[in-house]
Amino acid sequence: MRDGINYVWLDTCCIDRSNSTELSEVINLMHKWYQQSDVCYAYLHNVSDLSEFTKSDWFTRGWPLQELIAPKKVNFFTKDWRFLGTQEDLMAPISGITGISHTIL
Repeated sequence: MRDGINYVWLDTCCIDRSNSTELSEVINLMHKWYQQSDVCYAYLHNVSDLSEFTKSDWFTRGWPLQELIAPKKVNFFTKDWRFLGTQEDLMAPISGITGISHTIL
């Protein structure tokens, strides 16, 4: 394993979004899970390269705030799983899109 990670959790696979009770419970727990993680991998399915980063619909999802501020590190990847950078590398555009202060990111 390249990053030395033994376990992963995928919100797109592990959350039953058709069950509103489960969804509510999971959303309330996600900050804690992200905070305890070593890294969060953000897969941007509609981004081919860095020039498209700010247009990603990832930023319109329900929980990117938790994914951005709770983990120790966030790595962003394109739709082809090419590395774009970390939240630290991309702090300026992320702050511009989300309105989250650089000091929080």
